[in-house]
This record gives sequence, structure tokens and C-alpha cells, in this order.
Amino acid sequence: MNQTRTDASENLTIHWPEPAHLRLDSKDGLPEPCEIEFTDGTVEKGELLRFTGRDEHLVFRPHPGHPRYPSKIVVRNARFKRLRLVDPVAARPIDVSALGNVDATLSSSQVHVYNVEFSDHEIESGNTSGYVRNTIGLFLYFSRPGDQLERVFVPESAIAYFQAGDPIGRVLVEENAVSEEQLQAAVEKQQEMRKLVLGDYLIEEGLITPRQLEEALAHQKTKPSLRLGEALIELGAVQPEALQIALSRQRANRGRPLGQILIDMGVVDADTLNKIHAKKMGHHFVSLANFTVSDDAIRAVSASAARRLGIVPLSIEHGDLIVAAESQLDSAALNELTLSSRMRVVQVLAPGQEIAARRDEAYGETAEEILLADASTIRFESIDVVSANDAADVGTSSRDGMTFNEDLEGLADPHLLAAIERAIAAVEKGGTLDIHIESKHGTRTTQIRFMRD
Repeated sequence: MNQTRTDASENLTIHWPEPAHLRLDSKDGLPEPCEIEFTDGTVEKGELLRFTGRDEHLVFRPHPGHPRYPSKIVVRNARFKRLRLVDPVAARPIDVSALGNVDATLSSSQVHVYNVEFSDHEIESGNTSGYVRNTIGLFLYFSRPGDQLERVFVPESAIAYFQAGDPIGRVLVEENAVSEEQLQAAVEKQQEMRKLVLGDYLIEEGLITPRQLEEALAHQKTKPSLRLGEALIELGAVQPEALQIALSRQRANRGRPLGQILIDMGVVDADTLNKIHAKKMGHHFVSLANFTVSDDAIRAVSASAARRLGIVPLSIEHGDLIVAAESQLDSAALNELTLSSRMRVVQVLAPGQEIAARRDEAYGETAEEILLADASTIRFESIDVVSANDAADVGTSSRDGMTFNEDLEGLADPHLLAAIERAIAAVEKGGTLDIHIESKHGTRTTQIRFMRD
């Protein structure tokens, strides 16, 4: 479920993730007017030329009045705080009604209250019509007149904490999945676990001793409203500045999720929790108990890929491939499915046991399928590098806070490198490996097949 545009003459690639419940219209072959807010507070306007939604950099051309115009400039994600696309884009809800048995269906007008704490301690709150968070950062979508959305990207390096919608515990109570008492017990258990996480971190960093942690925990019991960090400060065990650094790290790694704690307590099962998460994230939740997958969908995804990714293809609707997974797929899995099927992918969530049952029915477990799993066919975008003409623009330079990357390292596709490593590992103990590369002029898709004997 991604919006992709390419233009060979401009070396243009804009690949923008879409909210789970919405489809964004594309503007084929056009750069995106944008604003970039850098980490030093400066803001630069220009055009976004390359953004894959999974790389740690983007390619940007500054506005005509800028002294580096019309250079194409590579900007690392760690160098900026926000990327805003100036022009809103039309959006429409994804229709999966043909599947039947759809639960947690959400309207395109649904909004979530969100809160972002940035690494520089700025706090931003508001309403978002959808969001996607992956390994490189947070994508926010804001409603604009005419069923259009404004798009904003915040790199992961700029985020200290993020929450959208009601906390999962509150949603579980509202859905009558758990009681207030069960939720409170789980929250208390989570808080105790977080205290240990904070205490262990302070000990590992040499900021306090195990004895000081024990004394702080004992002191905290005498003052129930006192937090662990405050207890450590009162006892003189740690300085406030050091505590703030530790708390920032703790917020970035929240520890064991509350939902998993409730599962461990036996209060809810995984399917119920996944259904609640689907509603919170805007995914459709589908029952596959009596569902028959379409032959066309099965032919679009290999058996080995379906098993490896933990999905089952369901149907093809309006040119989109609909697949079911137990939990949200990451961007690498979605990209693989998009490129191998040559279709846009719509993800729905379903119980894990039902996914496995439908997948076994569709693909079977024949000897032929097992043999085919030994040969990987991997398709992905062609790799873009900075051309010789652009290389002069890549260097250490700064004006008004605009800082650029210092080398070309990291511009290669990591999925290609991982595929090559897997192929080599498959034959390192003996055997041969054939590599077939097919590319068509004027396209940006290269097919590479790794075949071992």
C-alpha cells in the first residue's frame, strides 16, 4: 500500500507509504514541492526528487533563489526534523467489502488524536487522519478540504515518543475485552518492569550502584506518589541531567507492551489483541473461517514467499492484491509483495490460525512446492546512484543550516545486498549458483533470479 512515481529523465522516485485504510492518488512524473525543517531550526523550500520511504536519505532540489539551485542534493534523515509535502493529495477509502466477514471497518473520515515528543523536547499534538510508522520514521496525514490529505514525515532520529489514538488499554476496556481491574493490574506490572529497565540502565552506565537502586526502591515505597527517578535524586544517587538522558532512552524503548503483558496474564488472547490493534491502526480485520482465496491471487505470490512472510493472498480487487497477515507487515515485506506481484498491495489482518489454514489449502505441501522454494525469484526497483554530474553536489557544505551527506555510502538498496548474501550462503558449502538479470529499457524494474543446483 504505497504511492509510487518514477520519471527516468529526472531520476525521480517518490515512494510514499499510505495509511492502512486509504488509497492516495498519484501525480505521475512530477517532483513534489516541499519544505524541510532542519535540526538547527532552519527551513528550506524546494522540490523532493527522491524519497523511497525506507532509505536513510532523500534527494532534494532547493528553490530557484537558493545559491545551490538547480543542484540535486542528498540529505540524510538525521539532518532534518520534518519533511512536509506542500501540495495535498486526493484520498479515497479502500473497499474490501467483497471479502465479506469484515470487522473493524473504518471510515476515511476517522481521526486520531496524536502526540509527538521530539528529540529536542518540542511537543506537538493534534488530529491526524492516519499514520504509518516504520523503521525510518513516522508518516502523518492531515485532512484538508475536498477529501485531500497533507503529508508530513518525521525521521525516527527526531522522535523521542509518539502516541496516536487512545492507549491500547483504554481501547480494550471500551471493547469489553478486559475489565478496569485487569487493566490496572497489567499497568502496575508494566510500571514495575519499567522501573527495572530504568534502574538497570543507570547501573549499566555506572551512574548508580545496585545498592543505591535498592535504597531508592525502598524509599519510594514510603512515598507512593514518588517516581523512581525522583527517589534517586532525593537520595543524591543521581544528578537530574543524567536522569533526563536515561528517561529519554527509556521513552524510546518502552519495554514490554501492555498488550503482551495482558496475554501473559491470560486476560486476552492474541487474536483479540490483534483485532483491537487493527481498529486502532485503521486496518480491516477479516474472518477467513469460511473464505475461499482466489486462484489469481495465489498465482501472484509464490508459496515460499507466502510462508516466509506469514501471509495468504486473498483476492485481486480493482487491480489491488489483497493479502491477510496476523500483524502489520513491515515496509520491506510490502515492497517485496508489490514488486513481485506488480500490483499495489492492500493488507488486512486476520487470525493466525485461519491464515495458516487458508494458505495450506491454497498451496498445499507437495514435493514440487518444496523444490520450488529452493529457487528464489526476487524483484525490486533498479538501484539509483548519484551520477557523475551530480557528484559535485555531494560533499560537506552548509548554508543556512542545510547540511548534506559526506559520501555516497548507503545509496545501494539494502534488500539487494541481503538477497546476494542469502544466495551466497546457500551454496557456500558446495554447489553452483546461476544469476540471471533481466531489465527493460525505459522501466525501473530489474528482475534478478538466483538459482542453485
